[in-house]
Amino acid sequence: MHNNDDLTYSEAIEKVMLNNGYFAPLKLLYREIWKYKDKSKVVGKTPDYTVMERVQRDERFTRIGLGVYALTEYLDKLPKQIKPKNEKEKTNRRHAEMQGMLLEIGNFKPEVDDTYTNDKKWIFQNKTLGSLATLDMVPAFTYERIVKESVSFADVIWFNDRGFPNKIFEVEHSTDFRDAFIKFMELQDFITEFYCVSSEDRQIKFEREKRKTAFRPISSRLKFLTYDQVENDYQNILKKTYI
Repeated sequence: MHNNDDLTYSEAIEKVMLNNGYFAPLKLLYREIWKYKDKSKVVGKTPDYTVMERVQRDERFTRIGLGVYALTEYLDKLPKQIKPKNEKEKTNRRHAEMQGMLLEIGNFKPEVDDTYTNDKKWIFQNKTLGSLATLDMVPAFTYERIVKESVSFADVIWFNDRGFPNKIFEVEHSTDFRDAFIKFMELQDFITEFYCVSSEDRQIKFEREKRKTAFRPISSRLKFLTYDQVENDYQNILKKTYI
C-alpha cells in the first residue's frame, strides 16, 4: 500500500518531476508514477495513455523535448546553457547535443526499455543528461569488471526489455576511434550494435580503423553516424509527433 495512493495522476507526475530535476521523459514517468499511486486501483484507460494525456493537457506541464515534459512553474529553474567561450567548450556543447538527442530518441522508441549516459551533468537544451536517461547505473548484465571498467563509461546506451545493451553510441569528435572500439570489444559476445558519431569528414578514418585485425570480431557491427544524421532523425521525429 502506498502512503500517497490518493494522489491524482497530475499530482503524482509532479512528484516524479520534482524528484528528477523539474522534468522527466515519458518513459520515466510511466515507471516512477507508481511510487505515488496505487496501480491496483487504476481502472479504465491504460495508465501510460492517461499519463501522456495529462502532461499534454494539464497546464502544469510544458513540453521541452521529444517526449520530455517539465513543471511549468519551475521552467526558470532548469539549467541554463552558457554560450561556449572557446573551442573546447564548443566541442563539449556539440558532444552533449548528440548525447541528448540520442537519449530522447531512445526514450521515444518502444523497443528501447531504458537509456543510460555516463555524462550526467552535461546539458542539452536546458536539460541535464542524467535526468534525461532512465537509468542512473548500468545494470549488472555481465561481469562486474566489464560493467565498471568499460560499459559504464559509454556516452549513450539503449537497453532492451531484458536489460541487455542493444545499441551503444560513442561521440568521437577528434579521437582516432580506437578507444571506442576497445570499449565495444568488451561486448563482442552480446548481440549489440556499436555506433560512432562524428563529422562526415572523419568516416574514412573510421573505416580505416575498423579494418584492423584487432577489431575483426566486431567489424560487421561497427557503424558510423554523422552529426547531421542524428540531428535529422531527431528533428524528423520531433516534427511528426506531439508527445
